[in-house]
Formats: sequence, structure tokens, C-alpha cells
Amino acid sequence: MSYEALLRKAWKSGDFVVSEAEAKQADPADAASWRKVRHEMEEIAARETWDANSCLVAHREGIMKLAPFVKFREEKFGAVLFETRSEKVYTLSPTGAAVVREIVAGAASADLPAKLKEKYEDPSGKMAVEAASFLSQLKEKGLIVE
Repeated sequence: MSYEALLRKAWKSGDFVVSEAEAKQADPADAASWRKVRHEMEEIAARETWDANSCLVAHREGIMKLAPFVKFREEKFGAVLFETRSEKVYTLSPTGAAVVREIVAGAASADLPAKLKEKYEDPSGKMAVEAASFLSQLKEKGLIVE
């Protein structure tokens, strides 16, 4: 039985414990499948960590968070926001991803420019204006709430 088959079985049954008999059936030569499954599970864990963090900071006053049906995922090009009810996907530049990352981490809208300034150089001072504009667009579209 391949690692992928074990994973599919666990996903369908909800039982993520492998019996000794099933473990003995797993093909040890199926290393490529094992690496693929491990990579996918690490991605899922990373995504769920972001979601858990947004839940932990959800009840502090003045703190921004993603709207209930919005998921955030970082990609090589930046990130995506996925609104699950309408199934709309918004692609974000690396700068937009940095702003949303701060939102997920629990930044207040008033503190966001200072947090970004700590992490990124901005000699022109345009970043604070652009971040405020981006936040208003996110709020207007219902992707974040305070």
C-alpha cells in the first residue's frame, strides 16, 4: 500500500492512525510518494497555523483580521486571497502579501505602517499611503474586518 493510498484512506475515514498491519504493507521503496505526501502535509500544517493565529487574535479590540470566509496562502509570486463563498481569488504582490501577513499576525490598522517600516526600507514614505489605500480596498471588498 503506498503512502498516498494510506493518506486517502485516513482522509476518508477521519482516522489518522495507521495500524501495524497497514504500516507493514507500506512499500519502503515508495520514497517519492512519501516525500510528496510529507510536503503536502507540511503545506497543510502551515496553512492551518495561519488560520489558528487569526482566530487567536480575533477578539482583541481594534485588531484587523481576515473575514470569516477568506483564506490566505503565500505563493512564490506573492500570495492569494480566496473568498470561499463567492469563489473569488485575489492575487497579491509581495508587498500586498506583507500587508496581509501583518493582518493575520494581528496588527491594528493604526500600527500597520510602523510595523511595515520596521521590516522594510521606505525612504520615499509612500509605503504608509499605499498600505492605507490597500487596507481600504480590502475592507471595501469585505475581505478584512476590524
